Amino acid sequence: MMSWATGLGDSVARSAFAQDAVYRPVVGESYLYGIEVRVMDVSGNRGPKSILNQRCRLHFDVTHSDAAGWTATYYSVPFYGSKPWSRSSLQHWIESKRSRLARPPEEDIAVPPGLPPHAAEMQKRMRLRSRLADQDFITKVDHYPGLFQFCEGQISVSAQGEITQIAGPGNMPLLLGQIAKVPLMRLPPAGNAETSFSYKDTFEFKADFGNDDVRTTEASVLSVITPRKASGEGLVAFDREFEQAGGTTAGIKILLSGSGFGEFSTELSMPYRGNSDFQFEGAPYFDAAGPFSVRVGYHYLGEWRQAFFDNGFLPTDEALSAEVLPRLESQHQLAMQRQLVGRKPELDAELKQRADVSAPPPYNSLLQQTLRKTLARFAEKEKSDDAELAKQAREVTSALKSLSTRWDTLRHLATLMPRTWSDASGSFKVDAVLVSHADDRVTLRRTDNGQTITIPLNRLSETDIDFATTFGKPDK
Repeated sequence: MMSWATGLGDSVARSAFAQDAVYRPVVGESYLYGIEVRVMDVSGNRGPKSILNQRCRLHFDVTHSDAAGWTATYYSVPFYGSKPWSRSSLQHWIESKRSRLARPPEEDIAVPPGLPPHAAEMQKRMRLRSRLADQDFITKVDHYPGLFQFCEGQISVSAQGEITQIAGPGNMPLLLGQIAKVPLMRLPPAGNAETSFSYKDTFEFKADFGNDDVRTTEASVLSVITPRKASGEGLVAFDREFEQAGGTTAGIKILLSGSGFGEFSTELSMPYRGNSDFQFEGAPYFDAAGPFSVRVGYHYLGEWRQAFFDNGFLPTDEALSAEVLPRLESQHQLAMQRQLVGRKPELDAELKQRADVSAPPPYNSLLQQTLRKTLARFAEKEKSDDAELAKQAREVTSALKSLSTRWDTLRHLATLMPRTWSDASGSFKVDAVLVSHADDRVTLRRTDNGQTITIPLNRLSETDIDFATTFGKPDK
């Protein structure tokens, strides 16, 4: 029985690539995908409320592949915020939360005696909120291991993308099915896809009403597929509109409608990227009754893209462009610099928000130099015998180190991303990655032969000059 998550990915290939638009992954190769699931509760009068924003990484290790189909073992890596968990860290985190929740609530939220009533009540509320957050996390871990745990299993898929067998855990919320099915798409049997087509899938699911009342019921998904222009060479693309209904035999009425797009790589013989947006109603997500707005996205993480995804950034060619990652204007750099030289240097809320969504300043800029000096100054204050002074210094350095680390990470990621560098006229072009930038020149490493070349900065286009001066570091 095909799950709803598989239905989200079903696609059609354009006839220009019909012979290549089949699954034929290479035995022994690993295919990695970054997956992100976002759920918004849209039932309130104050606008949508985010109730889930979770990332994970999915690995397929191919063990068999022929003209009929392929088989792979798979495993998922859950994320904490924008970073992947390690197995040991996640296990320790879960055990600590379960241990806390095993204590009686009245004991867990009790406050030390002797506190003023107002302070005691405030601490009790804070501890209660913390306990509820831990309970929410453990509930998600138990119910939806596909997003919140390391899951392993095996999957078999036909050359057209039909899942013929799947074994292992990996359930996700709101009938999204198992995690391993998210990036997979079904291709047309003969590759003849000059016109749109539709299909219908049905699947069973269990509705849990609490108090051990679990009922098995059925739902169906109707999809309409339309070919679209792909974003690059070696890709076929599609649009999809879909509707789902079901649950009536269990006394519920689930309705879902939405649209999405996807691209399949004829070079990889595997999916490349895609997402689906839809409205879901008729079933709750824990305490939220819905309706919900849901987005499920995936992207192939070949070469440098995994490093971007694992650091919380988009794994796309445009991730470091000025349109996606705004540059810090000179007035913002000056304002930040002024705030960093104060007795207790910290950025105000507006500047902090701007820094969190912007590219770093140039490596040798006055702002970057001020940040380095401020960190060094307060690192010395952390050694003070004055406990209060040392504590304040640690608070300052913690916040500033986070900013410094983000800027260093972005500069490092820029040295991993291949780009086409050119002059203003476009007559000179070279595919290369950034190595360093110093005053009037930029050093690049060609992607075709690994050769290191140095180019005068004034020969480059404005876009390339911006990239080099924003992310480039001097030669060591």
